[in-house]
Amino acid sequence: MLFSGYELKESQQFFHGPIINPLRDDKTSDLTATAYELAWYLQKNETSRIKLDGDAGKELERVIRTTGINFSCPAFGFTVKDRFSSQSFAALYTTLTEQAYEKTGKRYFIQPQRDKLIILPEGGNTLVPMFRASLIESSSTGESIEEVYTVVTVERYKDDKVAQSVTEENASLIKQIGRMQKVIDAGEETGVSSLATRQLAELSKIPRTRSITVHHQDGNAAKIRAGWLVKIMEKDNKTITDWIVTSCNARWKGGWYTMDLQLERR
Repeated sequence: MLFSGYELKESQQFFHGPIINPLRDDKTSDLTATAYELAWYLQKNETSRIKLDGDAGKELERVIRTTGINFSCPAFGFTVKDRFSSQSFAALYTTLTEQAYEKTGKRYFIQPQRDKLIILPEGGNTLVPMFRASLIESSSTGESIEEVYTVVTVERYKDDKVAQSVTEENASLIKQIGRMQKVIDAGEETGVSSLATRQLAELSKIPRTRSITVHHQDGNAAKIRAGWLVKIMEKDNKTITDWIVTSCNARWKGGWYTMDLQLERR
């Protein structure tokens, strides 16, 4: 367990998980270790073949709770009726959250809360840190086409055969950055054409990216994880911009946190 204060108060705990590989230096006796949060156990436990029949989010909650992990997940808003092969719970989580993004346009992330794992929609953190420009040691902005698609095809199957297929293209963007096609299985979704239109509109957006290194003493901000919404007070001390954290690498020394954050505008 890691705490932002010295009194070991529950409200100040920002990490809870197993130490994987403690190593002690034979000369200095210094101890180093790698520790993972409880989500690590999702890849260390596997399902047998399972049948899911219901809302994808609530079915995910149901099967992961069988591991003994205190896990909660909201309804994803679409139904899954399928039998899945044996796989890790982490792989099942990835499959269903990717389907949620394809079908609903919502991204989800895991928020550890002490001995609990809670699935939240991206930007759904109730505590929203704001970093002033004075706390930012370095900052660079750009854009990324890593997750961008210019063509979307949605297919609906019946008896293992394609019953309906709709393709939407962004012609101008194809000329600009090339053809990149995403194929989506509609599953139980009947509005194939509208799903293709929605997904193309979402997937063809080129997001603005930002990399910052921030130095602070905020114990609450130490809880930042990928998926969090954060705010930045820009150099003019007036403009406030919103960003989604896509990755976070944090260090602590002498009461100060140093965080390397990769950010995106949604």
